[in-house]
Amino acid sequence: MDEGPGTILTADDEEFLSELSDYLEILGNSSRLRILRLLERRPLDARSISLEIETSYENTKKHLEKLLNSGLIVRRPGLGRETSKGVHPAWEYSPAPGIIQRIQRDLGVFSALPVHLKAASLNDRISAVRQRVTAELQATEKTLLVLGGEWDGKLIPLPAPCTVLGRGGGAVPQVMPGCDAVSFPESYRSLTRITRPHAVIRTREGACFIEDRESTGGTYINSKRMADREQIALRDGDRISLSMGEFALHMVFLDPVTPGEKKDA
Repeated sequence: MDEGPGTILTADDEEFLSELSDYLEILGNSSRLRILRLLERRPLDARSISLEIETSYENTKKHLEKLLNSGLIVRRPGLGRETSKGVHPAWEYSPAPGIIQRIQRDLGVFSALPVHLKAASLNDRISAVRQRVTAELQATEKTLLVLGGEWDGKLIPLPAPCTVLGRGGGAVPQVMPGCDAVSFPESYRSLTRITRPHAVIRTREGACFIEDRESTGGTYINSKRMADREQIALRDGDRISLSMGEFALHMVFLDPVTPGEKKDA
């Protein structure tokens, strides 16, 4: 569902919504998700896959065809299972590179669409598919999805107890030991430099809390500016802006384990 340079696409575009519905139908099937998880371990031919997921060969081929057409898997010539007649050539299937991260990114983008731009039933389907993907692919990591600018579409995992956010190079400040650092490109020049972080995200008891570090441009949650040193618990789908304007940074917080309600734009 990639768009070329210069393409203008809105969330209420009928073609977009139709393609989105098809994509959700592909990912909403447990057998297909089990195939993706299985292929993450090693390439397999269709008959081996059908035995592993305990589905008929004919249905397995149909699932593989849908996954191929959507670009979620690839195939190349290989050798099939050994039989009484020997080993024969067969197509071997593998996941597309970085597919789990790509699926997380796609569903994060869809989840971030303003609710009034899509039907409520479609919104429910997005949430349901995210929950199913989380369960089947074990994609449970909390992440930030960058929207716009040089890092548009980039996923930033939040595995550490503390992650500082800022612009440009430099070491993590010594006043915040144990923190990971995310240094955004200079093109996001409204951000405070990493040596004096713009914001910090801390993880406590499974929840993430964001704090503005007295930045000049401010930190905004769903368009509302935070107070200096204020800490706010992040919910799935929260839109985070580090500063506002042309050179600001906009992100969406994604928590696949506890998907939240959509927020109107």
